[in-house]
This record gives sequence, structure tokens and C-alpha cells, in this order.
Amino acid sequence: MTSLTFYGGVGEIGGNKILVEDNGTRLLLDFGMSFNQSGKYFSEFLQPRKCNCIEDLMKTGLLPDLEGVYRQDYLCHLRKNKQDRNVDGVLLSHAHADHAAYTHFLRKDIPIYMSPESQVILQALEDTGSGSFLDFIHHTETFKLCAKKNGTGKKRLTGEEAKTERPLQTFKFGEKFNVDDIEITPYEVDHSLPGATAFIIHANEGTILYTGDLRFHGYKQKETKRMIEESIKEGVDVCIIEGTNAGKEQGQTEEDVLTKAGAKVEETEKLVIVNFPGRDLARLQTFYDISKKTERKLVLTFKQAYLLELMSKIGKDYPNIDDENIGFYAERKSWGLIGRDDYPPEIISQDYFKWEKKYLDLPNTFTHKDVTEKQSNYIFYCDYFQLKNLIDINPAPKSNYIRSVCEPFDEEMLFDYNRVKNWLDLFSLPMTQIHASGHANESRLFDMLKKIDPTKIYPIHTDSPEAFSEKFDNAVIIEKEKKYELG
Repeated sequence: MTSLTFYGGVGEIGGNKILVEDNGTRLLLDFGMSFNQSGKYFSEFLQPRKCNCIEDLMKTGLLPDLEGVYRQDYLCHLRKNKQDRNVDGVLLSHAHADHAAYTHFLRKDIPIYMSPESQVILQALEDTGSGSFLDFIHHTETFKLCAKKNGTGKKRLTGEEAKTERPLQTFKFGEKFNVDDIEITPYEVDHSLPGATAFIIHANEGTILYTGDLRFHGYKQKETKRMIEESIKEGVDVCIIEGTNAGKEQGQTEEDVLTKAGAKVEETEKLVIVNFPGRDLARLQTFYDISKKTERKLVLTFKQAYLLELMSKIGKDYPNIDDENIGFYAERKSWGLIGRDDYPPEIISQDYFKWEKKYLDLPNTFTHKDVTEKQSNYIFYCDYFQLKNLIDINPAPKSNYIRSVCEPFDEEMLFDYNRVKNWLDLFSLPMTQIHASGHANESRLFDMLKKIDPTKIYPIHTDSPEAFSEKFDNAVIIEKEKKYELG
């Protein structure tokens, strides 16, 4: 028997968690965070307790009650009985939090299959992030005691001694692999994050296409089209399709962003300030191309430097950190000593994390003094959490702010948006909204379904599943935690 059970992404955008069962083999398709559900109970400063995180997240409906899935160190600390592993693998479509964040809570012996790009992004998040739940590539044993070196007692196990690697498996797009008897082919698709993947899964009672998140209007639209062609050749019985933009028509394309943002930069006399999703390397490439054309430097963060450096190790065609058209901003932290000459370098560097220190000495690392003195030379990256850096830079009149992220769609995002506007008003900065979605619009999704012609359609990652059922008689309005049999 082959079945599907949907534990997340039902009637909401994101939070995908889907269980595929096939003759004793159990696969999870993604294991992400539901932003809607999380926002009901938690915030930046109100987080699940590490000592009780599994129960905190189950009680608030963020994790399903599944046996043999969760970390044994967390469960043992809760005095739960040890469980045998009950999932044979996770197919990760991409590294956005609403698809990948809760892989942290999975037991360390579950293989996770992902693209090399997804592995790099999760590695960067783990190495440069701050927070309690960022083990993605490694598994850091928690709540375990070990003997002190002097033999006088015990201490908590911490640091590198507590860390082991998870059994991650990277694949090549278009090359088949197996989990038990299930044959799987991953295909790259266009999205706002590198390495986004759709999977064709050959189960015993039918072929399943899981699209993950995808679009047709970015730089890798040919890859999405190739996936559709291969799906038609393979023959798809069940299509689990994302529907973020169901009910919406085409917005701007990545080429539109390049053209419109490029024109805005051309007409700006002083500093150009830009905000786009920090790991959206397609958008980074767009502003990199603009920087070359306008003879400005694109000034990025140390976190983006780290990500670009990791990407270069897997041979991906993004700017190298020594590229003459980019630079990196050393923001003032802790004591705020960067840019001062009355402290020695070894004291100044103590303001920064260990992973950041090597970027301080790059010839293309800039301080607030550099950016302030030559504002017309730069496109300065500044996301929501870095707005306070504008105080140090003090943007000159005739500067511009380009907002290249999605419009606010809930109350919390609207609060953040208004806060951004307050910061811009503080410096009399005009704002221009130029953005292209990471998701396909309704007409492209429906056209794809007509071409693939599956027997059953399961719309997920959408708050408008009825848009599918109104158009397709074989579209299913999914019920959360209900088991759907393929046979």
C-alpha cells in the first residue's frame, strides 16, 4: 500500500511536512516550520524552551506527534522511552525555513537527501546563525554529562566533543537514487533560493511528483521547464504541487527587477541602499550585475561573504569574495571599535565572532567611514535588522532605498514594514518597491498541471486550495493528518 499524510502546509503557505508510506518504507517530504502557527505562540524573544522543546512544539501544533522521528537526546531528557527509528529518510526540497527548519528536531540517524546548494546554505546558517535550534548539518548532543579531565566529577558535554555529523546525502540533479525500493529522481527548479528541487518518486502504487517551491520567471526557468518535460515522460499519477500564488496573476520577473532597479540606481546621485532576502543569490546576482553596469560596488554582509565562499567550493557561478565589484561591510558591534585608530587590531577584532574575523582584513572590507565618505560609489545592502547602521553612515540627500522583498501580508510584517518606513523618514530616504516572487503564478501552475495531467492533484503550501478544485475535478482539498491512499 502507498499513502500520503500531510502534517503541514495544509491551507497555509509553508510548513511542509508530508509522510509517504510505501510497503514499509517511510519518507518525509520536507520538515519545515509553519510561520502562521509559530507566530500565534512564539516571537523573536519568546521561543520554545530547549529543555522542553519537543513538547512545547507539539502542544502548540508545530510538530506532529510521530514516534521514532525525534531526537533521542531531547526525548531522554524528558524521561521518554527510547524509540526505534521509524522514518527511512527525508527528501529536502530546499533550505528555506518553512521547508527545512525543523530538521533540527529529527533524530541523528535519519538520512536527509538534498542538493549540494541546500547543504551549503544550511551549513552557513548553522555556522553563522545565533539561536538554540540551528543544528542542521551536525547533531550536537545536548543534556549529556561527561567526566572532567581532572577526574573530580562530571560536567556538561559541550563544544566539538558533543558534535557529530548527520548522515546527509547530496544528489546530482537528474540522477536517480534509491531509498530502500523506492526510486527517486531529483530535478532542479527555479526558485528564489539556490538548489531548489522537485522529486519524481516511483512508489509501488503510482508515481508521485513533489514540486517543492518553483517559478518560471527567474534565471533558471529552463530547469523548471525541463522538470515538466521529464514528468510528462515518466508519467505522473499524483502531483503534490505548491500553490503560493494561486489566485494571483504574474507579477514582476527577475529581468524586470534587473531593469527597473538598474534604472533607479542610474538616477541616484548618492548612496543606494537595498534590501533583498540575504540568501537569495539570484537577487544578489541581479544587484551584482547592476553594480558592474553602474560602476558601483555592491557592499554585502559578512554572512553573505561566508555563503559565497562556501558556494565557490562546490563550483557554483556566483561572485567570489575577492571580486572587484563587491565588498563587505564591517558593522560596528559590541564596543563598536571598527574604524578607530586608537585601539590595536587584536582588540578591535574581539568585537566579532570567530568566523567573521578573517573578513576584517580583506582589502574589499569597508567601514562606515568608507561608505560615508564616498556614498556615490556603493550599493549598500541593509536588511531589516541592520537599519541601525544607517545612523553610522548618515545617508546624504539624493540617496535612495530599494526594497526588493515581498509586500507585507500579515499583521506582524505590517508592523515591521511601518518600522522600516520610520527609519527611512528619519533620514528622508525615498523608498522604491521592486520585487519578483519566488513562486509561480496561478496560470503557470495550471498550465503545468494540464501538461503533466496527473490522476490526482494535492495542492499544498497555499491558502487558496479551492482555486485548484474549482479548475480541476481531480484536485483534493487536503485534510491535515488524514491518510490518503494511492491505490
